[in-house]
Amino acid sequence: MSGLCAVPATAAAAQKKVETRTVAFGKGSEQKIAVYSAGKGKKRPAILLIHGGYWWGGSRLDNKGFAQNLARRGYVVFSTGYRLSQQDPWPAQRQDVVAALANIRGNAKKYGINPARVIVVGASAGGQLATMLGVYGKGAAKVRGVVALSPVDDPLLGYLQGGKAGADTYTRRLRQSVVQLLGCTPVWHDPDCWPQLTDATPAEHAGKGDAPMLLFHSTKDFVGPDHSVALRDELKKAGVPVTVVSVPGKKHGTQMLTSKKVFNQLIRWIAARAK
Repeated sequence: MSGLCAVPATAAAAQKKVETRTVAFGKGSEQKIAVYSAGKGKKRPAILLIHGGYWWGGSRLDNKGFAQNLARRGYVVFSTGYRLSQQDPWPAQRQDVVAALANIRGNAKKYGINPARVIVVGASAGGQLATMLGVYGKGAAKVRGVVALSPVDDPLLGYLQGGKAGADTYTRRLRQSVVQLLGCTPVWHDPDCWPQLTDATPAEHAGKGDAPMLLFHSTKDFVGPDHSVALRDELKKAGVPVTVVSVPGKKHGTQMLTSKKVFNQLIRWIAARAK
């Protein structure tokens, strides 16, 4: 459930110096954005990265290597933090990534970006927040597309799978993390929890006007392709372009980027959407 890993850029791009600064979009210690930029320019495309960590761990700095890689490719990259669930349950996490996106778009001139060319990329718990940005309200009006790696798009499924006999450590931890995120346990005899669960499930918000998505899942990962089935179906029903890519093996989240095939598909998709 960690952040995005480093993958080398081209040899020429690797020579570019990446400048880094931090901006705040709130008063909390996690309500900060790390900004990565190589060179000068106006109206450049932007990428918003959202880290994983079961919603209770991780940091905006987890994405440093990948952010630098993308910055050298011509993007202005924003790696955001958000309030963690052990202190603030849902929807604090969504509120923060929405606020981070608003900060980026609202200060487009200062950042040298085109606010109409923002792509969101997230992994694991951050993948759920990334897809949420794509479906919350009219997602396509705010972002050009969403890429998510092992997004936990079905919190109830994560909770149920973590309670099965033989569930591994990661799956059991996800179950506990869903309860902590929601601030309640999604069981039939606690009806008060269901509105919270529904609100934290991206498929429940999906419809016309949402952002196109590219979703990666390893076939044997504890956050497998079944997590994105409902979201995919709702987006397709609404006519929103969506692709779910099943990657052989058990790699979770950004571990999939060690595959050249996955990495290149991600880069090509971002480039096409950012045009």
